[in-house]
Amino acid sequence: MSSREIPEFLPNHTIDPDYLVVGLSPSSKKKLFKNGTFARLLTWFNAVNMLAWDFFNIITVDNSTDISLCDENRIKTKCENRKKIIALGGTVSRVLTKYKIDHYKIDHPSPRNRNLNDKEYEKQMLIKLKEYIHGTN
Repeated sequence: MSSREIPEFLPNHTIDPDYLVVGLSPSSKKKLFKNGTFARLLTWFNAVNMLAWDFFNIITVDNSTDISLCDENRIKTKCENRKKIIALGGTVSRVLTKYKIDHYKIDHPSPRNRNLNDKEYEKQMLIKLKEYIHGTN
């Protein structure tokens, strides 16, 4: 199990409790990779001018995809009093929907996500994300 919420390899990360990014499970990786998930996430959030945000994973076990490990009370508590909640991927979105937590789903920023091979798709996703974050959606 891991107690990490914000990966320690995010340089100079600032938390804004109004904005919550929800991931699936912690990575066992200990550093930021050039084309890795968090490198892409940082690029996206810089592009949409969301420079500070809070983060947590719905599963606390490294690299797990077993949603039976989700703790409903923990998830609901983490999501309370947030202005915007962003779900990374479909699995996270389905869990948040199951618990009736309002959120906005974006693609998971994994290098294995084939949707992101289409740069126009990624561009349109970021336009919609920016609209959501800044209230024009």
